[in-house]
Amino acid sequence: MYSELLQKYPSLKEIRKFPKSGQKQVYLVHIDDFGNVMLKVTDSMNERVQREIQIVTENDIPNVPKILKYETFQDGGDTKYYSLEEYIEGQTLTELLKENTLTFSDKVNLLETLLTIEVCLEKIKVVHRDIKPDNIICDTKGTFHLIDFGIARALDLTSLTMTGISMGPHTPGYGAPELFQYEKRKIDNRADLFSIGVVAYEAFLGKHPFKTGKEESLSEIWYETKTVMPQDYSISGDPEGMLMAFIQMLLQKQVSKRPASAQQAKNWFDTIKGTLEM
Repeated sequence: MYSELLQKYPSLKEIRKFPKSGQKQVYLVHIDDFGNVMLKVTDSMNERVQREIQIVTENDIPNVPKILKYETFQDGGDTKYYSLEEYIEGQTLTELLKENTLTFSDKVNLLETLLTIEVCLEKIKVVHRDIKPDNIICDTKGTFHLIDFGIARALDLTSLTMTGISMGPHTPGYGAPELFQYEKRKIDNRADLFSIGVVAYEAFLGKHPFKTGKEESLSEIWYETKTVMPQDYSISGDPEGMLMAFIQMLLQKQVSKRPASAQQAKNWFDTIKGTLEM
């Protein structure tokens, strides 16, 4: 552990060290003044790290962990950056889907939470661009949280992705076609609605809408995401099929065929929710 941080926080105790990702090292630690928190140490303060901190600290986004503190420190003569982030105790959606323990009500709550977050992101003109089960945590009370704004795009700020590249930041299988084809002018919150559709399909139907697990390359996943329309299924608790139709609408390949806005999607979902057998 870093000596200057130990001097600054004498009560700091490392609970868990996560694998390093790029220039970022993440720990779960305990500090008496904060309790259990996520400690994130970055070798350099690049624009993406700055953008992530700016988005989270300057906006009150529901169900998104708060950044409690961030500043520089010295490590062997090198200047590094750290942040303390609210720790959400629970399991990732990836883990819960593997255990198959979510109830129908849990899944409805998941979808409603993601749409509510997206309405807020739309108001502040931010696109998350990486909504996926790994970035969703269900806490011990059953509340879902969205994490990791590392590749988020602020639509009213200068893009950090080089113009002219063939592919934009995303996770294959969850990113909308306009993200991996990187059609900048088409990227808005409807890209996140597509990702929410993928997550909802997985949650309610127990399978990914595009990936089978037998793909031999990312190109296959991109091709299937761009061309395959997921099959309709009957969802128990959705007697009129309106929920399935809504998920399919989110998964439309063409941006213009998805709901026109996150708010419109949330309004439609609120209507559909009254038809569900909870």
